[in-house]
Amino acid sequence: MAIGEFLRSVPLFADLSDSDLATLCDLVESVRVPAGAWVFAEGAPGDRAYVIRDGQIEIVKNSAGRELSLAVRGAGEIFGEVALLEDTPRMAGARARTDATLVAVRKETIDELVKTSPSAARAMFHTVLARWRATDSMLRQSEKMAQLGTLTAGVAHELNNPAAAVKRGADQLREALGALSRADVALATLELGGEQQRAMRAAIERSSERAGRPSPLSTLERADRTSAIEELLEQLGVADGWEHAATLADLDYNPDALRALAASVGSARLGVAVACVATTYSVQTLLAEISHGATRISEIIKSLKSYSYLDRAPVQSVDVHQGLDDTLMLLRHKFKAGIEVRRDYATDLPKIEAYGSELNQVWTNLLDNAADALDGNGHVAIRTRRDGDFVVVEITDDGPGIPAHVLPRIFEAFFTTKPPGKGTGLGLDISWRIVVHRHRGDLKVLSEPGKTTFITRLPVVLDAPAEQRAVATASTRASDEEMRQILLSAKTIAVVGISSQAGRPAHDVPAYLQNAGYTLVPVNPNATEVLGVATVPNLRSLSTAPDVVLLFRPTDEVPMLVDDAIAIGARTVWMQEGILHEAAAAKARTAGLGVVMDACMRSAHRRLITAARPPATR
Repeated sequence: MAIGEFLRSVPLFADLSDSDLATLCDLVESVRVPAGAWVFAEGAPGDRAYVIRDGQIEIVKNSAGRELSLAVRGAGEIFGEVALLEDTPRMAGARARTDATLVAVRKETIDELVKTSPSAARAMFHTVLARWRATDSMLRQSEKMAQLGTLTAGVAHELNNPAAAVKRGADQLREALGALSRADVALATLELGGEQQRAMRAAIERSSERAGRPSPLSTLERADRTSAIEELLEQLGVADGWEHAATLADLDYNPDALRALAASVGSARLGVAVACVATTYSVQTLLAEISHGATRISEIIKSLKSYSYLDRAPVQSVDVHQGLDDTLMLLRHKFKAGIEVRRDYATDLPKIEAYGSELNQVWTNLLDNAADALDGNGHVAIRTRRDGDFVVVEITDDGPGIPAHVLPRIFEAFFTTKPPGKGTGLGLDISWRIVVHRHRGDLKVLSEPGKTTFITRLPVVLDAPAEQRAVATASTRASDEEMRQILLSAKTIAVVGISSQAGRPAHDVPAYLQNAGYTLVPVNPNATEVLGVATVPNLRSLSTAPDVVLLFRPTDEVPMLVDDAIAIGARTVWMQEGILHEAAAAKARTAGLGVVMDACMRSAHRRLITAARPPATR
């Protein structure tokens, strides 16, 4: 097929006049590309567009350190045109999947064609729009996965140290308990008088009390004290006293205190006394280390659950400071080496109505970018304040700054200042959409060398659809007495959305209710059994109406579930904490059902039933 005939078959050139087409044929050039060769690389300048005569070209982008295939183009398709029209570097690379023949069209030719041919401009518009939509969807998913990867790596990094400490402490505790058991047996064989027993109890209590505390001595003082104690124990005839000398120094014993202990229990018994004191301290210290590691793990998990707003409705009453702190907790691995974070939080900052998990995506993007800009050394300042009906969050870093010619495009989709493979150019675009479109706020940036500040303004009260709101008014909340009567009269609870995964509210709350004596009916089409009870796929599968239908499902599913509850004759619909739907609640009340919204059934039972019971008597 002649070059002119081939170009005429391409929509971009289909309506050109014969003379224009002939001119175009003189300006294009044919390019042969072997399989596996790059036509152009991501980030390269865009000076040509290409039309495929034969073969296949794969469009590839580096995203979060991995290669992402965006599309495979075949004969008659054009590629590489976006960079020409925007006069920007290539947002993706192009590689020959098979041997391919291309027709290369220079930028000047494309510009002239779009100016002079309405049909060519229209064809180009449709081509670019289709590419943009396809690429946007794929890369947004990739950006979400990359952010998830960042958070996962951070959580794994943060969990590793306390988990290792717990494992190490448990291993050492086994040996320490053996030593303590031997010391206790030796102590039991001694015939101690009353005064001697009191002296030993005081010494052991001292060991327990000081466990887990840092030594009051400096390194040099501790070394000197250890040497003096070791020498004294040797003089007093204590075999292997060197094994316990350092521990006794940590307990702030000095030679005089040891002489006093020897006088109390008897010099012949000092070796056993020292072993008991030292091993007790070792065991208690290891227990303190294990407890500290387990507490740290619990804090990280709590932050992760808070960050993700697990099992909550979309719109929440959000503590902005908590969201920032949770995000910093999960990104700690990026801020440890040489980056100092300073918090300047307003004490009067109110909670705001917001899409909590989405807002945390914004903090993640902004803080992650600040850490990248500092490259391991510098300062990040986080300031919050109230401005009328808005709260303002400013995140400032003292990195190199954003060039002035880049600032106007910083929130554009696919625009990035990072090297190829380091970013998709969607993080700030997603953040801007969440703040501006979803929350009716504002996100802007001010930058100069040595100071870049992202300023986020969010309304205190969100203008969101009523069915998505999770802030109940006093008139919609059930009273304590209403909830108490429901809890006292109910015997059977159908739990919709029950989870088989321990640690999630949708599992732990029903487990508590089961232990409290209620009969559970698990409703989950994806499980066969939860908490030892066979599940049903949906409410309408029940042959007997439950007293309460407890909902752990997203807000947009509530109307359908309320209809099901009405149809089967349930007495009450209880929406777990964070779940509200005013319209569905009104419908349930009209049908004669009791309604509780945005309340944890476990917490209500503990507060209104368990706590109200009289204490048991012996």
